[in-house]
Amino acid sequence: MAHEDDYRPLSDKEIINLVDENVRTSTGYYDSELSRERKKVIDYYNGILPRPTHEGNSRYVSQDVYDCVESMKAALLETFSAGNQIAKFAPQNANDVVLAEVCSRYTDYVLFRQNDLFSVMRNAIHDGLTARVGIAKVYWQTAEETSYQEFENLSQNELDMMLAEDNVELVYSEEDEVGLFSGEIEVTTDASQVKIENIAPEEFLIEPQAKSLHCEDINFCGHRTRKTLSELRAMGFDEDVIANIGDHDDVDFETDPEVLARHDGISPTRGLNNTGYQDQVRSVMVYEIYMQLDVDGSGVTQLFRIMKAGNALLDIEQVNRKPFVVFTPLPIPHAFYGSNFAEKLVATQNARTVLTRSILDHAAVTNAPRYIVTKGGLSNPRELIDNRHGGIVNTTRPDAIQPMPQASLNPFVFQTLKLLDEDKEDNTGVSRLSQGLNKDAISKQNSAAMVEQLATMSMGRQKIIARNFAEGFLKPVYYEAYRLCVENEQEEKIVEIAGQYVPVNPSAWSEKRDVLIELKLGYGEQDRELQKLLQLHQLFSQDPNLQPMYQMPNRFALMRDALKRQGILNVEEYLTPPDQLPQPTPDPMAQMQQQLAAKQIELQERQTAVAELKVQIDAQQAQMKQNLEEMKAEADHALKSDQLDLKEEQFAHKQRVDQAELDLARQADDITAIASPN
Repeated sequence: MAHEDDYRPLSDKEIINLVDENVRTSTGYYDSELSRERKKVIDYYNGILPRPTHEGNSRYVSQDVYDCVESMKAALLETFSAGNQIAKFAPQNANDVVLAEVCSRYTDYVLFRQNDLFSVMRNAIHDGLTARVGIAKVYWQTAEETSYQEFENLSQNELDMMLAEDNVELVYSEEDEVGLFSGEIEVTTDASQVKIENIAPEEFLIEPQAKSLHCEDINFCGHRTRKTLSELRAMGFDEDVIANIGDHDDVDFETDPEVLARHDGISPTRGLNNTGYQDQVRSVMVYEIYMQLDVDGSGVTQLFRIMKAGNALLDIEQVNRKPFVVFTPLPIPHAFYGSNFAEKLVATQNARTVLTRSILDHAAVTNAPRYIVTKGGLSNPRELIDNRHGGIVNTTRPDAIQPMPQASLNPFVFQTLKLLDEDKEDNTGVSRLSQGLNKDAISKQNSAAMVEQLATMSMGRQKIIARNFAEGFLKPVYYEAYRLCVENEQEEKIVEIAGQYVPVNPSAWSEKRDVLIELKLGYGEQDRELQKLLQLHQLFSQDPNLQPMYQMPNRFALMRDALKRQGILNVEEYLTPPDQLPQPTPDPMAQMQQQLAAKQIELQERQTAVAELKVQIDAQQAQMKQNLEEMKAEADHALKSDQLDLKEEQFAHKQRVDQAELDLARQADDITAIASPN
């Protein structure tokens, strides 16, 4: 087992050798099985194959490959067009709603206005359907734009201040007799931006048995293309490095079968290799390779971007991700390359072509039959050969001309053609209903809703392919474009988005956002979504219980979504936001009525208050009167009680006096007691 100390750094020559070895064993290299399959599909797509069996047979070719590929491509492109706003960034919290909308709109601006995403999607879908995968590259392109501006009558200080800017250089200046300067300056502005471009199938390389593009166990993938020496100098590579490229024995795209098949019928001759013309335009094969390498001998591999041309190592730098995005219409689990959509139609195109040719050949023979002619039976054989309509053929004997027996057309040919149509729909998921009117489906008995339902049900497989495109291609494109803007755009700029000028500063945005894809594919699904919103608007407006909850901001939000369903993003040009509505001018009569009503309400409130106060005072008086009666009753009771007590006390006192007198009488015998009459 090797120890970390046993590893050593790699030299430039060793890195080039490793790259060359992986290129030779990679999938997609020249003359591979995949390359031959793609060439065959191109020939069938262009209607070149199958070729006639004999020279005199019909040259008709059924267009099954072309029809299904174009129908599927049209359905996907209609769904993912620029106006539908399919992709958007999800808000991270309640305070992030506005910023998420700005990020979504700005990413649309970068992809659809700074780049031509529609063409990129069109090419990626076409390559995916005909070459198993469609590949695009999303990267940050560093560029500068130079403009020349003239100036007049500037003082020395003004000229110095203008030239003090880093992006301004003086081309020439002239001083007049009063000391003012006139001349021309060169202004260099930064034109760097996100760049997205398609990669031709034969230009992409990946290691054999790769499971996916971004899985951890993939060690090699790359992009090869031809560039001139002038382009390499413009890219900033050192002149000594360019001189070391040499004449490297490499693949030439001009002899690649795929390239030749793609241009067949347009340019039958091969292009010039630009040799012997000028050395500046001599083209070389440039490889942009992404490999896991241990360059410094630390024992741990890192992802490197390696630029190589011929025998020269142009550049090597460590990166954190690959710039490629792929679309696989029919993915195979645990494999980078999926199934070939178009190749599955080759057998159908062969069978339909053969059967249709047999019908045409039989019709041609029937309309111009061959004859058996007895030798010497014609006076002038040219009369029969010319086959002139209504012409006379002179014969020397009655049985000189006899029609050659011909077998009748097999009655099962037309049934077989119909079976092939059904087989094609089963294999591809592209129904004839989705391509146009079908007399078997459109009838008086079938309603429009039934036909719409049949068309929608027949597009189930198209929806799966559309979902693969949305999740595997469109979402990574949006996410990568957003991340490149955050990493590279450091200055705030004013951008026109949906008819409004909005300040954006991607460097202040969050590094990671979730991309949401709203997929609507099918026969009239966009219109059905619009009808749902309009029905909700009608329901909310008519239901009195919902009207308090359905206010002006809610109405604006619903109508805005309805317009977006139709691809109208500049909603503010048709609907004014509620917060921007002008305040209505009050009507004087209405104001007077409102004031009178307010005074009446105020008077009623005062009368009510007075009545309530009177009731309160009456209640207080009644309570006080009741309290007074109770106090009076208590006082009378107390007085009566005191009088009774007094009488009882007087009676007791009288008894005590009488008793005392009796006692005194008993003690004085000489005193004659006199009984009191009282």
